[in-house]
Amino acid sequence: MTTPPPPNQPGYPEWNQPPEWNQPGYPQPPSSAYPGSPVNRPATEPTAAYPTLSTGSPVPPLGPPVPPGAPVGPPPPPKKKTGLVLGIIGGVLALCLIGGCVGVGGWFLLRDKSEPVAHTSTSPYETSYPYPSDSYSPPTVVETTEAAPPPSPVEVGDCISVDEQGTFLGIGNCNGSRGTYKVLSTDYSQGTCTDPQSPYITVEGYRLCLALYLVETYCYKFPKGSGWVVAASKCKAKGTVHVIDIVPGASNGDRCTKNYKWNRWYRFTHPTVVYCVMQY
Repeated sequence: MTTPPPPNQPGYPEWNQPPEWNQPGYPQPPSSAYPGSPVNRPATEPTAAYPTLSTGSPVPPLGPPVPPGAPVGPPPPPKKKTGLVLGIIGGVLALCLIGGCVGVGGWFLLRDKSEPVAHTSTSPYETSYPYPSDSYSPPTVVETTEAAPPPSPVEVGDCISVDEQGTFLGIGNCNGSRGTYKVLSTDYSQGTCTDPQSPYITVEGYRLCLALYLVETYCYKFPKGSGWVVAASKCKAKGTVHVIDIVPGASNGDRCTKNYKWNRWYRFTHPTVVYCVMQY
């Protein structure tokens, strides 16, 4: 807002400024008072009978002084122009204020139009989707359970047949006619056996934990060193053995039978057992 210049400055009109005394063309006031002159008024009259401007300066009487010999009378009451002056000043100030407010309001309006407005809300019921939508789709359900394993090729307790390398040849029987190992457990996750030292093979993804299972009076072929026990293709053939007695948990042949003839014993572990045999 622009502040108007104070009175009596260049560019500002001088309000009610009377002519100065002692200027050329104006008569001089009398040097001595005469009856009825303003300077010889009774002391009971107020000393400030004329209105003052807002600056507090007394306004001198308008017009020339009364010449000597003129009829004396009360001076005409001066015209009070203070209200007019104040009205004009107030109007100018009001115009300036209105112009400044309009300018400032226009500046804010333009700024608001040029700047994006961020809308925020503190309501707990408002969401980022104020309008209904039919594009909702349920979340994808992730399967957390594993697929069921395939059925086991054998059952616990079955006796199976293998070759000398341990290859699975099929399910036999436990009467000695076909089959040399009994299945103790089947494990699709292929974990360790209950007895980690027991023999095992893997068949169709299953680990089969086994135990040597031989039958008396049947013929077998024992490996030389490490290997797998297999059924003899012909009993009493060279390299085969004929099982005469079986002693579980024994450490040697001392507990083998005395009723039948045998010439050799074999001790196996996991489980521990002694086979008393006739070797050919």
